[in-house]
Amino acid sequence: MSRDDTAPSAARRAGKLALRYWVALTLVALAAIFIAQNRGGTQVHILWITVESPMWLLLTVMFVAGMLVGLLLRRRRRS
Repeated sequence: MSRDDTAPSAARRAGKLALRYWVALTLVALAAIFIAQNRGGTQVHILWITVESPMWLLLTVMFVAGMLVGLLLRRRRRS
């Protein structure tokens, strides 16, 4: 195998890795903007309990709960 054969695949992997980092940085920036704009408190009624918290915190808790449910219920892939 010559060195030229591996160069394009290595370059493609580096390009994909860089794209993943750009997407991650963009999502972090959007999350920071979202948190900055949603600092106000809001009330949530759960059965007979009323919780007052910033909207970003409530949405983060719901996101984490959804991720946990997804991890618990995911199907394993067969290889």
